[in-house]
Amino acid sequence: MNRIRRKIVVRLLAIKTKNNFFNDIPAILDSNLVNNNVRIISIREKKHLIKLHAKQKYKNTSVYFLSVVRERNTWQVRALGNGKISSIPLNQGILGDPYYFFLIPRRKLLLGFTTGPSGSLKSTANAVLQQFNKDRTSKLNLEPVTKEREFEQLKSLSGYHKLHFKVDATALGDSTESAPDIFRQLSSSLFLNINSEIALTISEIGEKGFSETDLIDIVSYLSENDGCSALTVQGFDDDGAIVHLDFNKAYAVYKTEIVVRNKFIDEENAESALLSALEAFDKSMLLNV
Repeated sequence: MNRIRRKIVVRLLAIKTKNNFFNDIPAILDSNLVNNNVRIISIREKKHLIKLHAKQKYKNTSVYFLSVVRERNTWQVRALGNGKISSIPLNQGILGDPYYFFLIPRRKLLLGFTTGPSGSLKSTANAVLQQFNKDRTSKLNLEPVTKEREFEQLKSLSGYHKLHFKVDATALGDSTESAPDIFRQLSSSLFLNINSEIALTISEIGEKGFSETDLIDIVSYLSENDGCSALTVQGFDDDGAIVHLDFNKAYAVYKTEIVVRNKFIDEENAESALLSALEAFDKSMLLNV
């Protein structure tokens, strides 16, 4: 069987919620490991298979490995070589994209990657964590861990001059409800069926219906999308000087390649990749475990 080289990008996310969540979740996860480590649930009309693996230790800190398969609703029929078109036989299973996570409750951190639409990583992780949250009334957010201070600088600028980005059209093909309006509109167009790159420069921020809030939403969304190859903002500081921010270098990510025999990355290879990312983040002082 031919081997396939796959590129993956592991992202480091900070979990923002009440401290009770972090106090409760180790016991909840340990209980699930004993009683029911696999579950299939529906979240926003998409089925998710959540599988919790054995707890492991990294420098005396508990780390939980989770595998998730998120249903891809765009796969509707099966076509055979003889021309027969039929529904896809699931046999109580799911056809979808794999997501893999390392959860570190003590450090309020989550590492994760997917070979599906990269823009859905954070929303999928958030939905999964909510399944282990006792207090459903408390808000839970995930934020990318920054290596530098670009995003803080962005919010502190007194004005904006220009936004420029390039993104692979196929990376927008499964935009979620959390995506800015501009990408939801693009994802529903026929243009995205073409294997191409979208490049757009927006100036006159604050005019013609494009607000400063729209700019911040787009930067937040694209900064977590692996299909984004360029993302820059020009603005003005309090003294009127031009500030240039490059968001492709701002967030903590770990990139690697692995060789697999199947078309998907299996759990063993995924766990190995996440462990390498954990060690790399720890070495760069982003974890302090």
